[in-house]
Amino acid sequence: MRSSGRFLLILLIGGCAAPTVRYADRSVTAEQVQESVRANYAALSTLLGSGNISVESPEMAQSGSFTLKLKKPDSLLVVLEGPFGIEVGAALVTRKEFLFYNSLSNKLFTGSTNAVNLSKMLRMNIEFDEMLSLFTGGLFFAEDQREPDDFQIEDEQFVLTFRNSTGSRRYWIEPEAMLIGRIQHLDQRGRLVIEQWFSDFQPSGETRVPRRMRVIQHRERRAVSVAYSDISVNTDPVDCTLRVPSNAERVQW
Repeated sequence: MRSSGRFLLILLIGGCAAPTVRYADRSVTAEQVQESVRANYAALSTLLGSGNISVESPEMAQSGSFTLKLKKPDSLLVVLEGPFGIEVGAALVTRKEFLFYNSLSNKLFTGSTNAVNLSKMLRMNIEFDEMLSLFTGGLFFAEDQREPDDFQIEDEQFVLTFRNSTGSRRYWIEPEAMLIGRIQHLDQRGRLVIEQWFSDFQPSGETRVPRRMRVIQHRERRAVSVAYSDISVNTDPVDCTLRVPSNAERVQW
């Protein structure tokens, strides 16, 4: 009985050990990887940026320049420009509501922030936190703020896998930077549904922000790409006010 008890104790202790892999003659735990990603994301409070954004779908392919003002945790203002610097639209999105102004038609669209309304603006299904991630870099989803179901090295990168009721998510982390370079969303059969890419990380104060981001919805054949040409981080104050002409037509979504 004593021998069985010692064996059970060893199993319990082993089961509590943090998932660990060996890389470059050192041990790395999943917790260390997650903490590095969280710390980098937490160091960013505001962001001012400009660059190019493109939307691709079976129905259309459009691109243009943009300027952005972002204030965590809940405010995002994007102004879109077409050829010759002509403003074609602007959107203020918070966790509760959004305002989207179409300059060409002089219409202001308002409504609650949800996947349905956001898809009308971006022509793809996306949640608010995914929008923040699209412009600031990858972060572990709220339900993945736990110990991963699997932790290993693939193609010289750390890969953390979290299983859920609809399938799984796989986070690919570059070992040197210890930041997310790719997130894969898979269905219950292991088929790739959504993929998010983050690259060209540049240091900005205490944080590093990717200059290039891309979200691909494989089934729908839709994608949104963002490329920054200029970034300013943690510059206060940031005014996320959307100014609309008083004669704009109001439309409730």
